[in-house]
Amino acid sequence: MKLSAMLTLSAAAATLIFQPVSAETRSESVLGTVTYVETLTSNIVRKVPSDERVCRTEDVPIYSEASGGGEGNIGGLIVGGLIGSAIGNKLSDSNGGGAAGAVAGALLGHEASKKNQKKGEIVGYRQQEVCEVRRVVLEETTTRIDGYKVEVEVDNRIVTLNAKRPYEKGQRVELNKRTTYSLQ
Repeated sequence: MKLSAMLTLSAAAATLIFQPVSAETRSESVLGTVTYVETLTSNIVRKVPSDERVCRTEDVPIYSEASGGGEGNIGGLIVGGLIGSAIGNKLSDSNGGGAAGAVAGALLGHEASKKNQKKGEIVGYRQQEVCEVRRVVLEETTTRIDGYKVEVEVDNRIVTLNAKRPYEKGQRVELNKRTTYSLQ
């Protein structure tokens, strides 16, 4: 019997030694007073492309009357038309080839006579506003509220909590207090 009593006592002792430690948690609501509130913010910088119109005043030269006048232009038309007509008739056997050549030659003669005209001398300047549109990138900074750091006096202590909504200093708030008890 001694052996059986010893086995029973050993089993009881082993049960006490190897039994997991349990804990108990209690939850209760307590009232506290807000003592400090800080707004937590972050800055967001956005780059926004935009068109910007920039204007400036420039001096533009004024020339005296060009030499050659309008008569040189008419002469260029006539000479070009005659040469174009002759070339058109030679190269084309069909009717109208000379007429098409005359028109093309007249246009070429007109352009050539315009290029040969001399510009007069600069007699003065006039101011003219010149504008252009440039692409610029503007930076917009906005401040975003991320939350609030709140200090609350509760149970003769100051606890710091993060909140999503603002509170006012001196405001009474209800807190959820959890206490856990366990054996060591």
